[in-house]
Amino acid sequence: MNFTRLLTIAIALVIAATAAACGGSGSGSSTATSSATSAASTTEPVSITFSHDWPTVDFEIIPLVVADEQGYFAEQGINVEVVFPPDPASATKIVATGDSQLGLITTTDMVFAGEKDLPVIAIGNYTMSNNWGLFTKPGVPISLDTLKGKKIATYGDSWTNAMLPFVLDQAGLTSKDVETVVVDWDLPLLLSGKVDVTTNTTNFLIAGVQDETGKEPGMLLAKDNGAPNVPVWVYAANKEFAAQNPAAVKGFMAAIAKATAWAGAHPDEAVALYEKAYADNGGSTKYNMIGWKDTFTYMANSDGQLFVQTDQQWIDLNSALSDIGQLKSPAEPSVLYTNEYLPTP
Repeated sequence: MNFTRLLTIAIALVIAATAAACGGSGSGSSTATSSATSAASTTEPVSITFSHDWPTVDFEIIPLVVADEQGYFAEQGINVEVVFPPDPASATKIVATGDSQLGLITTTDMVFAGEKDLPVIAIGNYTMSNNWGLFTKPGVPISLDTLKGKKIATYGDSWTNAMLPFVLDQAGLTSKDVETVVVDWDLPLLLSGKVDVTTNTTNFLIAGVQDETGKEPGMLLAKDNGAPNVPVWVYAANKEFAAQNPAAVKGFMAAIAKATAWAGAHPDEAVALYEKAYADNGGSTKYNMIGWKDTFTYMANSDGQLFVQTDQQWIDLNSALSDIGQLKSPAEPSVLYTNEYLPTP
């Protein structure tokens, strides 16, 4: 997606987010907006702990930084503290236990939580489609025919563990036909040739390769090779907290809508705010800029809407994971998600 298209989407989202924050007009004004306004009118702001999906900070947290720095959280009467899990597998557990009230988790983690009847519910898509895949260093071709015998780096997370079997199956392979190694950081291993292939999402891996080499990696997207094309990440809530504090949760989503739209329309300023808030983020400005711009292209659906989930995305993911034996008792979509906390113009 070129930058002109990205900017067009961003402008449309700014208009939509502003309308949502202002409540629109007429009898169609959303419950989310009116409830969020009531949260802002309380004398003491509601404190929310938000847990990231990864142990270290990255540019996917930009909407939260912008919402804080631009005063959007304050407008909704909430204070938000960001925390990081000790490992990716703990991201959902932190929300389930209530150690964080809201968080960013993968959709695979959400369906596994639903199977275990954990008190977690998805309250909005972070992205709308599957941008995960397999990558090689620049100049090295990759296809289904080239995977056999390769050393493949993974992070050992639930999303990778769920998606890789689909691609291998499409290639006529099993896990026995490749060597997988769990790593803490894939990029240097890929570029140095210590692994042949790595698994990641486009917004992280392409940004890293372009930052280091100025070139494009070889790429094999899972959605084009047997895997379901479903969102990778969702905003999630502890069910008890959401039930007891609906105005605060709605206020959070209203603020994030406004912040996401602003950050998409002003990527330079958004990245600068992120790097000021997290000076030790570990990425260069070039890396963060490439990564955030790519992330933003996945955040709206075909109607230009942020966050909106559907039954079908959860049906598709449940079915796919059941077919490969990773999910035995899938929860109904109504257990996994709700759109009731979304701001509506």
